[in-house]
Amino acid sequence: MSKKPVAGKPDLPTEDEDLSAELRRDLEKLVEGELAVEELSASKAAFLRAWLKDDAHRAEDYLRDLGGELKTLEERTGDWMLEAADPTKSAWPALMYCIRRGEPWALAGETVGEGEELQCIGCGYRALPQAGTQITPCHRCGYGCFRQISGGLSSE
Repeated sequence: MSKKPVAGKPDLPTEDEDLSAELRRDLEKLVEGELAVEELSASKAAFLRAWLKDDAHRAEDYLRDLGGELKTLEERTGDWMLEAADPTKSAWPALMYCIRRGEPWALAGETVGEGEELQCIGCGYRALPQAGTQITPCHRCGYGCFRQISGGLSSE
């Protein structure tokens, strides 16, 4: 009982059992193919996950290092700006403020008293030099006028 092929339609088995066996084989091939794709996808996903995790760690390290470099550049830029600035123009109002309020101040070349902290009027740098030593210009900006803070490093 075979049928003649019809134009544009594939040849179909004549008996239901043949059709059923062929469908079963096709279905098994599809299932095998799907399992292979799932296995390949799982292995690719695991590889991609490991690669992204490694990449994230590298990016974190890079950003941490970059942050340190930016901080260093910021500090260096601040130092360059302080070196370029005329400390007398920027510090003069602060010195006048100390004088008007009657706060003690000192100049480079004077002697440091016991437990005396100095704060540069030019840049605000604070130092606690040894008693009896001579005051030198600020290590940060080079200005030679300081506000005297008695009691050492205590904040006011």
